[in-house]
Amino acid sequence: MVNRDVKLEVTLLTDSTPLAGKTIHFYHKIAGAGEWTSDGTNDTDNDGYAYKTLSLTIPQSYDFKAEFEGDDSYDASQDTEMDYRVKGKTTLTLTVTPQ
Repeated sequence: MVNRDVKLEVTLLTDSTPLAGKTIHFYHKIAGAGEWTSDGTNDTDNDGYAYKTLSLTIPQSYDFKAEFEGDDSYDASQDTEMDYRVKGKTTLTLTVTPQ
């Protein structure tokens, strides 16, 4: 089994203003599967940015989801990325040898 790290990144805004200190929930599943797997949470920074790094089996297609549950001041929101293909990383090395 080969794994590859992927970084999920979100930005939480109200109008155009970043929301800091808000908890974002991250999820993934194999594309088309029924159950989401929780990948935990991370709080937004001063720029409204939060991230989570996952190590996933490759090659495989995944669905990803991030959620803000809302609070007393702001509505809940979520976003998804569906059927994202995670492939193995490659390195190509070219060697030139004078003859």
